[in-house]
Amino acid sequence: MIQTNWHTHTARCGHAIGTDEEYVQAAIQAGFKTLGFSDHAPYLSPYPPERMNYNQLEDYKSSILSLKEKYKGTIDIYLGMEVEYYPSEWEQLSEYRRSLDYCILGQHNLEIDHRSSYGIRSRDELKEYTDRLAGACEHALCDYIAHPDVALWSYPYMDGSVTEAAERIADLSLHYNMPLEINCGSGVSNGKKRYPDGERYAYPTRAFFEVFAKRGCPLIIGLDVHNPKVFLTDVYLERALSVLDGLDCNILYDFDLVKAAEKRKKEFF
Repeated sequence: MIQTNWHTHTARCGHAIGTDEEYVQAAIQAGFKTLGFSDHAPYLSPYPPERMNYNQLEDYKSSILSLKEKYKGTIDIYLGMEVEYYPSEWEQLSEYRRSLDYCILGQHNLEIDHRSSYGIRSRDELKEYTDRLAGACEHALCDYIAHPDVALWSYPYMDGSVTEAAERIADLSLHYNMPLEINCGSGVSNGKKRYPDGERYAYPTRAFFEVFAKRGCPLIIGLDVHNPKVFLTDVYLERALSVLDGLDCNILYDFDLVKAAEKRKKEFF
């Protein structure tokens, strides 16, 4: 159904499997034309199994660039990173921004190595989460926001605070022309979870995407691949899209993220 994926990990992050080339070969077998690698960005402090270690960075770069050359003419491969916005890591984030083809924002913690976004349960924490997204957008450190609703993993109720967070993220998307991701990763691969107000996937969440659809926010499908075999099935894609049934969503199926990144970098860097 889709031929482009910008959200692809490698075994270096500690919670993915397979060789880099196996990801490429599986994507080709599945008919993909564009493959972006965006493994979890390393910082000077190691934090396995959440991200690659800093001493793996050069191997990551050289491996992806080698595959880009090897499979040239068969599939377009790009070198990116999934970053998180922490003001303390500004120097490293700026370097990733300048040197890579693109960056996506996946805000997994509110502070580096502390206070997981998967554990958010209060309105104030939701506000802190959207503050982090706003900071990344303001400083042009990313080209799309991955799993924007990851903060709802543990959030118990789809209440007014959820709508407020979704509206703020929609504002960021439209103000900065920042696509938001329909994530097909662990939020759906783990199946539906039971919450106090009902059963749902942890993400994507309909409450967020009702707002995004109403506001006309640009959306990108991200497979969030941690296993090459994911390219060969539509099960998780179909689960994610089922959350959006009946919504008039502005999905950008073949969006050129690298071109958008080049423009953003020229303007801000």
